[in-house]
Amino acid sequence: MNVKFSIYFTNHLDKKIKIDNKIVDADDDGVLEVEETKLFNTFTFTVNDVYFDSAIVSDLVERIEVKYQLDDEEIVSDFYVVDSIEYLLNNNIKVYCKSKTVEYSYKYSGNKNELIQASSLKVLLSKLLVNTTLNYTNLTDILFLFDYEIKDKSVEEVIEELHNITLFDYYYEKGILYFEDKRSIKEDDVSVQRFTSLKDILEFNTSTNKDDKKINKIFINTKNQETIFAEPIITLDLKDSPQPCSPDAVVMFEDEEKTYKVSPVNAYYIVYYSPTTQLPNINMNCESGDRILIENYQLEKDYFVRLAGGIKELIAVEGVENYHYEPNYNFLTFDLVEAGELKITYKTTVLHGNIQHQKYPTEMNITIQHFDQLLEHTHKIAMNGYYPIPYDFTLNLVSDWGLDYYQAIEGEVKISKYDADNIPNFLESKTVSLFGELEFSITSYGTYRFDKDGAEPLFLEYYINKKRFSLHEAKQ
Repeated sequence: MNVKFSIYFTNHLDKKIKIDNKIVDADDDGVLEVEETKLFNTFTFTVNDVYFDSAIVSDLVERIEVKYQLDDEEIVSDFYVVDSIEYLLNNNIKVYCKSKTVEYSYKYSGNKNELIQASSLKVLLSKLLVNTTLNYTNLTDILFLFDYEIKDKSVEEVIEELHNITLFDYYYEKGILYFEDKRSIKEDDVSVQRFTSLKDILEFNTSTNKDDKKINKIFINTKNQETIFAEPIITLDLKDSPQPCSPDAVVMFEDEEKTYKVSPVNAYYIVYYSPTTQLPNINMNCESGDRILIENYQLEKDYFVRLAGGIKELIAVEGVENYHYEPNYNFLTFDLVEAGELKITYKTTVLHGNIQHQKYPTEMNITIQHFDQLLEHTHKIAMNGYYPIPYDFTLNLVSDWGLDYYQAIEGEVKISKYDADNIPNFLESKTVSLFGELEFSITSYGTYRFDKDGAEPLFLEYYINKKRFSLHEAKQ
């Protein structure tokens, strides 16, 4: 793609000057980035031999213009105000710019305390964001029953609060502030009506006219009908789940049929994520490492696929000839709409770890955060094939015994245990709770009997490899 661009600066004398040849590198600061985020765009660059009067900083006048043209398309201009400047070595100045809609942030407008009369969400947005071109064609309007009260919040914080409630998306692009219903990428989507700065970035090069000419880069995000925008993603693969209870060491035992062995059972988990430029935060002990994955897809007029993890190295692609990807992200895009079988082998970075065995049932909450994404999972360790002793057992008289609620909570339950001669020996009597539950401690394997006035006896066979209720007498 052929790209032409120029950068202009309107100084304190209201004189507009072209500064293409003043753009220089200073360590890693010679990169210009146009980023669409929240209510405003950000744009940062480093220049040499350009005077910035301190009075223009934060004056909310659009002094920076980035003018660019893609191929033979129309020339586009983006405008920015100078938010702050930083003086570097060798007379270099780093300039931090934002679109004018930064005026709605706390830095410029402070916090508000007011009651806004608004009949709906769209009316509220128009009253909050005055003197701004809004586009909420793709936003579902929400009617308000009461006026909207702002208590000690900036406009930016109010928009963020509304976003958290309604889950709409918003971004500033080419002089227009867009509000849209949140959408996710689906297999049958042709395009995604959502903008982020994570994908489809066009990269252009230029150079200075100084003796030590250096290559600089400008990143411009573009939107069109066939553009895919990546969002941070997290996937948790956990086996086994639920994790069965298991002994601390290998246990050998025999019954009438055969010899059994029960071993400790650990669970193993892998966290796939994209982009891989930053490690997710996780509340579990884990390690980071590379994995080679093979994924298969059946394409049906698709021009992209979304992989489990960010691509660190693409090893093999079968089924598609012309494809593209951005390192560290999980999208593979095609030049043409494709159909048929696709096989992809690639290397990605993952988090992985073990969940140690437990003898007794328990639960643990797993929380993983990656950029603005949050994954929460409750991992259960449950009795399944191994039954420990001693064990505090809870008997539910409604679900386990089949009694109705009122019959369950009346009177007491007598507990007996069969001895080696198949004679039930009385252990204790216990009162049922108002929840219809009876708690007692099992200290040895065997068959237990529960008796209650007006009900058939209930039998529980509790052994190292078996837990079974029955209304028929079970022999030792």
